[in-house]
Amino acid sequence: MTFLVTRYAKADDTPDAETDVSSVDAEAFARLLGIPVSRLADVYPLKPEHSAGLRELTGMDLDLDRFDYFLEVAAD
Repeated sequence: MTFLVTRYAKADDTPDAETDVSSVDAEAFARLLGIPVSRLADVYPLKPEHSAGLRELTGMDLDLDRFDYFLEVAAD
């Protein structure tokens, strides 16, 4: 599976950054999102409650005041 964190400026429809976070395993992202790993196959908004866990998994800090973030999941 491929995992991307995509960043959009607030009120914008075009992403301004993508970060490949595929080095993190699917089970870790499923736990972060609170869903079964078997359902991990879509686009998920990253909210304030995901921020600390994502930082722990990837080292990424989310600037949720300025941007919207999404975890995009694609099968290989």
